[in-house]
Amino acid sequence: MRILVATDAWHPQINGVVRSLEHTANEAANLGAQMEFLTPQEFRTIPLPTYEEIRLSLATPRMIVRRIEAMQPDFVHVATICAPARRCRSA
Repeated sequence: MRILVATDAWHPQINGVVRSLEHTANEAANLGAQMEFLTPQEFRTIPLPTYEEIRLSLATPRMIVRRIEAMQPDFVHVATICAPARRCRSA
């Protein structure tokens, strides 16, 4: 089973969301599932004006669709409502 997780909370951030997603991916692998992540790091980003440690993705819908098609996931999980996640919902 292939699962694509869309999130804006990912490395280099260290927080509860990132840790939970890492743990979930490890446990999923133990069960034979493959998890991949769609994160802002894969696209051009800009800093969130009031919280510069958070990077906002400038991904286009076409970029997101290409990523989904390349992985061919069985499921897409939107972990946090970010630009890539919103575009996954519409793809």
